[in-house]
Amino acid sequence: MNVLVLLHPDGPLTPRELWGAWSWQAGMVVPLALSGALYAAGTHSLWRSAGRGRGVRPGETAAFVLGWLALAVALTSPLHRLGEVLFSAHMAQHEILMAVAAPLLVLGRPLVPFVWSLPPAWRRGAGSWTSRRTFRFGWGTVTHSATTWTLHAVAIWVWHLPSLYQATLESGLVHVLQHASFLGTGLLFWWSVLRRRGDRIGTPLAVVSLFTTALHTSLLGALLAFSSRVWYPLYGPQSAAWGLTPLEDQQLAGLIMWVPAGIVYAAAALALLATWLVEPRARGVRFQRLAAPLLVLFTVGLAGCERGGSLSAQQASQLTGGGDVERGAAALRRFGCGACHVVPGVPGAEGQVGPPLAGIGGRAYIAGVLTNTPDHMIRWIVDPRRVDSLTAMPTLGVSEPEARDMAAYLYSRRGK
Repeated sequence: MNVLVLLHPDGPLTPRELWGAWSWQAGMVVPLALSGALYAAGTHSLWRSAGRGRGVRPGETAAFVLGWLALAVALTSPLHRLGEVLFSAHMAQHEILMAVAAPLLVLGRPLVPFVWSLPPAWRRGAGSWTSRRTFRFGWGTVTHSATTWTLHAVAIWVWHLPSLYQATLESGLVHVLQHASFLGTGLLFWWSVLRRRGDRIGTPLAVVSLFTTALHTSLLGALLAFSSRVWYPLYGPQSAAWGLTPLEDQQLAGLIMWVPAGIVYAAAALALLATWLVEPRARGVRFQRLAAPLLVLFTVGLAGCERGGSLSAQQASQLTGGGDVERGAAALRRFGCGACHVVPGVPGAEGQVGPPLAGIGGRAYIAGVLTNTPDHMIRWIVDPRRVDSLTAMPTLGVSEPEARDMAAYLYSRRGK
């Protein structure tokens, strides 16, 4: 008996049925709806608190929306059913998951809105949990470029083994596992290569990862396109209804993997490479523009270098009117400040959403709006929105004594 008849009692999809063959399985629709709702709610909450465009830029939200739509097309449109009768359609579906939806979703910076969709208490808990050393080690290992490259490559090549690929036509569960591994490893891969470092995206290693991925996926596509035998015979009986022989269907699938998908990886690699080639010149221009101000600041700094040095715990306590440095470090961890900032001396405080707090006690201004005094520091920590309605920093419910402790800690690290 035909395998497709088992999966769909009405029989294999025909050209006449194509445009009505939408898939509304709960296993696909529910995760799509939930992810879209969480992103929308989190973005709304963040922009309501910090101002439109703060924390997540409009361009990033547009990227997420496009990625979400691409995911919806791949999983719920007639392309999903068509992929059960044509290998080429199945390949197109996979490339949309890995080379279109995954990078767009990553560019949308989904973790920030997802965190902001949580209640404030849960948000602080998430910040505290993600700052733990074990989590940071595990996440750093999983998202390392070498790890994500390997996982993505293994998923692509292993699932194209004839026995496994044909198993997706015989079992709905195996089919789901295939799609989950393609999308999951794709998201990790693009996360590693498009990760932000300050105001820039990617690293030289990311360029290598993209180029080599373009090479090995193109190689697999070429093997499929030029093969003289059919790799997946289970597709054979269905392709004739669509005007293709089984071998032509396979050749078209190979071309889809080889050319359009290969172009995506190669274009991304060239785009990242261009940013690294331009960077030295841009850095020189910025240095020339800043040379005179830097010289002035350096001269002033020599006269006031004592102010920029670190304070002892006792000095920081006296400066802030009784703040406790140790309690301040604990409070910074408890309120999840490390989820948005790099905080020296606080384990796991490596967030990139806000500016680093190293040396903040020695700066002339706090957030660019308040002169740097202990009272102003405490006022800012307690209610930043009251100071600057457009700030991306949320009001976390920090009490004045807790803010005094946190300020004492930051002043104790003013020169670090």
